Amino acid sequence: MSKAICLGSLATALVLAGSMGFTTLVQADGATNDSLACYSWSAFPDERINLNIRGGGPLSAAAETMAQRTHGIHGKHVGSCGEDTNSALVGVLVFKAGTGSTLGIYSPQSRGKEKFNADDVCRSVTIECYSNEVSKTPAEWTCQSRNEFDVYHGESKLELIAIDVAPDDPLCGVFEDKDAFEDSNENDSGVASGMRAENDD
Repeated sequence: MSKAICLGSLATALVLAGSMGFTTLVQADGATNDSLACYSWSAFPDERINLNIRGGGPLSAAAETMAQRTHGIHGKHVGSCGEDTNSALVGVLVFKAGTGSTLGIYSPQSRGKEKFNADDVCRSVTIECYSNEVSKTPAEWTCQSRNEFDVYHGESKLELIAIDVAPDDPLCGVFEDKDAFEDSNENDSGVASGMRAENDD
């Protein structure tokens, strides 16, 4: 493929991205056409939702005036079981032209005392969000969430961390090592989205 064709394809992609409302606050991966974005979470300020948002595809007929698109998500949920922890996450993002965007995230995790039928200390978290922005990466999501201890977190916000800040954000970059994983199995007194409510026994 010639350099001219490659540059033309890149220019076309950038024009399409701009026309669909993609923000410049996120980083695009030129090799995959994925987008990377890291969000802070008002409900749990020491946690981060770090997303890889896939290129995606249509969810409605191209002829429809208010077209819909869907994008798969992989990433990590930082701090979900306490300090220096992270779990993998999966999700789906859907938006409709002229209407807004919805987001569903699931971070599966199971941490506990490491013996059969012993107490567990951290369980999976589900987050559901919406935004009036028609974008893969809105500046802000309005969300509700819960974990599998039946702890409901109420309404909260996910706020996009600008790309010039995110690489230096100490939480966006966390990757859990073996020691942090082992420590989290004994952590039954912290505050994190995957843990029991503070007043639970």
